[in-house]
Amino acid sequence: MIKIKSRKNKSSFFVFNIIKTLLNTNPFSAETRQKIFVVILFILFALIIIKLVNLQIIQHSSKDQFVQSMVYKESEELQQRGFIFDRNKNILAMSIQIYTLSLDAKMIEDLKAIENILSKYDITLSSSNYKSIKDKKRYIPIKHNISEQTILSIKQDIKDERAKIRQKRKQLQKDLKLYKKDPEKKNQILSELQELKKDKFVCIKIEGKYKRVYPEKRLAAHVIGKINSECVGTYGIEKFCNEQLNGENIKRQKKVINNYGSVLLNNPSEQDIELSNDVVLTIDRKLQFIVEEELEKGMEKTKAKKAVAIIQNPNNGEILAMASLPNYNPEEKVANQEFLKNCAISNSAEPGSTFKIIVLSAVLNEGLFNLTDKVNCENGSFQYAGKPITDHEKQKIITVQQILERSSNIGTAKLAIKLGEDNFYRYIRAFGFNSLTGIELTGEEKGILAETSKWSKRSLPTLSFGQELFVTPLQTIGAYSTIANGGTLLKPKIIKAIGDKEYNEVSVMRKNVISEETANKVKQALEGVVSSGTGKSARIKGYSIGGKTGTAQKYDPELRKYSKKKYMASFCGMIPAMKPEIVILVIYDEPTGDYYAASVTAPVFSRIAQRTLEYLNIQPDKPEELNENPTTKKGAKK
Repeated sequence: MIKIKSRKNKSSFFVFNIIKTLLNTNPFSAETRQKIFVVILFILFALIIIKLVNLQIIQHSSKDQFVQSMVYKESEELQQRGFIFDRNKNILAMSIQIYTLSLDAKMIEDLKAIENILSKYDITLSSSNYKSIKDKKRYIPIKHNISEQTILSIKQDIKDERAKIRQKRKQLQKDLKLYKKDPEKKNQILSELQELKKDKFVCIKIEGKYKRVYPEKRLAAHVIGKINSECVGTYGIEKFCNEQLNGENIKRQKKVINNYGSVLLNNPSEQDIELSNDVVLTIDRKLQFIVEEELEKGMEKTKAKKAVAIIQNPNNGEILAMASLPNYNPEEKVANQEFLKNCAISNSAEPGSTFKIIVLSAVLNEGLFNLTDKVNCENGSFQYAGKPITDHEKQKIITVQQILERSSNIGTAKLAIKLGEDNFYRYIRAFGFNSLTGIELTGEEKGILAETSKWSKRSLPTLSFGQELFVTPLQTIGAYSTIANGGTLLKPKIIKAIGDKEYNEVSVMRKNVISEETANKVKQALEGVVSSGTGKSARIKGYSIGGKTGTAQKYDPELRKYSKKKYMASFCGMIPAMKPEIVILVIYDEPTGDYYAASVTAPVFSRIAQRTLEYLNIQPDKPEELNENPTTKKGAKK
């Protein structure tokens, strides 16, 4: 017994039985012939139905995809990447369109005509191009990086040539009517018309792409960043705002008409895609130039390994300039990847004496000391937890304000001991250390600060003068800005606007880090550092300045102790001292020769500040100094 296992087998069995029945009947009878005719019609109809069902339902999806792939071509293209501006809309980064011209050898009809067009623009075919044409290659690059103006001119020439051809065809069609009865002339005209149907220029392929250009070259390179070959931001603002700058890829569909061209379909409207946006920074191009120029001069003089400088508005958190040296040109390949690192936000290091304002702020805010209180600084050596704490210059009994002015480690340590571990740790964190600032840049470090449970017996005093913790330059200037504005820790801002959206609001990270009264006392002490302490070389005639020097020994991991050759020199100051409008930080990493901040960073701070004050038109708060005769001024010969 035969079992029918499938629909196909059932159909075969049915046909077989019909044929068998027909064979057993009289093939010559009318009835048989009718049956055969009906069966054949039935079979043909059934086959057609089965075929239609198969095509329209079962294989519809795959066939449709096949047809679509043959007729329609879909491609994605990037939008023009948004511009990056400084706060005054000066261009810092832009994208310009450049073009590549190529030939499709299989579509070349008249090579001489192509050469005539291109030669007008000094574009010639090389020997390798001719070889590729002979080999019928579909893609033969002729020239890269062609300007948009040149491409527009080439397209216009091609358009003009095509117009001439159309005009010639019209004339030949008129001539064809005149020579209807002249077979020879008629055939000649028809041959010419057939030849003119061919598009001589369809073999020219023009592809456009965007090239990122940085008009200011190295200026603010670490802030702006750079992009890779796929137009994706890899550093700085280019990376942080990559999606906003690039927008959404534009999908375009082409319908292939024939071997000679295509027609664009379904071009998206602006409502259908996310557009690219421009980014406006808080950076001021002029101030950035001033900072980088003065920082570079100091670096050449000191032969330092690295340098950093930042200008911040302490009242709204805006970064007006941020420089890191060595820098780079974003348009070029960078051989040393270390140069790509923005040291202003990622170069965590022990801050040294610039950190002393934290313990001073804390003890004043807690009411443990006043600026006029006196502390015994032990004549330069103080034993604590079995080891000495020393001062560069020996001090005996001095006031709390003088501790900061003369940068006494012993005096600062005694303030911290009085404050206590828990309170000191709380104030360090309150000033924003050991936390990300949240600035709109990638690669920011939060620094290192151990919890009090992991502190040694000497951690409390050594932390007070900037050892045993790592901070970033941005965190340091943020702490000084907190004091400058009266005690509020603000989030630093470097983006002013993205597209139509402006970011004018001030972002508060922590209120009342210290009281306004305490902040004023600290500013008074900082002014004393510049007027009569270690920061004298930061002074500017006509202005009061509050600031602090810092000369930090760098820890040598190989020797497992602090180096006597490697130092970090820094100066952070605010102007005017009691009502600051700007705060400036300058750092040199491993300066050679004289490494003290008083002679390395404070003078650079002074030059940057002087030019900044003039540019921002910040009026002197000590105008009487401008009228003093320098030859009679007290201490002028010193």
